[in-house]
Amino acid sequence: MEEIVIDVKNLRVDYENVVACDDVNFKVYKGEIFGLVGPNGAGKTTTLKVLATLQKYTWGEIKICGYDIEKNFKDIRRIIGFMPDFSPVYDELKVWEFLYLYASSYGLKKEKRYEKIDELLKKFDLTEKKDSFVGELSRGMKQRLIISKTFISEPAILLLDEPASGIDPAGRKKLGEILKETAKEGKTIIISSHILTELADFCTSVGIMEKGKIILSGKIDEISGLPYGLIMVEMKLKEDIDLKQFIENYEIVKKFEKIEKNTWHILIKGDENSISDLIKFLIDKGISIVEVKKIREDIQSIYFKSGAKYVT
Repeated sequence: MEEIVIDVKNLRVDYENVVACDDVNFKVYKGEIFGLVGPNGAGKTTTLKVLATLQKYTWGEIKICGYDIEKNFKDIRRIIGFMPDFSPVYDELKVWEFLYLYASSYGLKKEKRYEKIDELLKKFDLTEKKDSFVGELSRGMKQRLIISKTFISEPAILLLDEPASGIDPAGRKKLGEILKETAKEGKTIIISSHILTELADFCTSVGIMEKGKIILSGKIDEISGLPYGLIMVEMKLKEDIDLKQFIENYEIVKKFEKIEKNTWHILIKGDENSISDLIKFLIDKGISIVEVKKIREDIQSIYFKSGAKYVT
């Protein structure tokens, strides 16, 4: 059974005459990358600030790793790393000094600080800028530096508000790889953005937010339109072979369609292991397979199906 790391129930946040969050409900499981998406002003930043124990809320019930956010906020702060949108930087510090400052504030032992700094500089491609002043960095490099300091304490949960803002395409790809590797280590990530394409390649779950409400949330595979226990794959063959004669009576195949020369869409029953079974079955029949990939709806199509407006 999957472990629920973040459980938000009936969250409401009022700012004078504005309702920033209105009956917000969602769950995030251990090892997930949860994309909180929606237009500017949807309530994403407020939600993340509440989870980071930095924003008071009107009412609701929130638990993080089993801790009640109101009663155990100090315990929660020890296990989270929060990157706010428009995070402050210290332009007069060198890059390594900036990270050293945070390493000290997080209580890392002195002998471990430089080791951790070098590790993060390498991870975020900032080694060459180690002795540069922060004020001399480009916007994208500053953003990478700010993200890197969020990793210093090795938090179990990362809350990242618009982390890809200002980062070039190569940097966004690198960030996605880092986040996927971090999730594989069992850490949990919530990342917000108003740009759907920034999250499409690495999020495993999504919460679509609009006008302070969550209008749809869950694992992408579960809300993508396919019933539980069915998987759609795209299979590219080396030669233009009629697969029908081979798979129409194969028990795990529920539906199939040739979409272009050498390429088929096949709906199969089961889980990831069933994909391997299908590949082995066809190879044993002497069929050469060039590529197999699992098909799922991307965040953008799910967003539009939810009825939400376009994200700017």
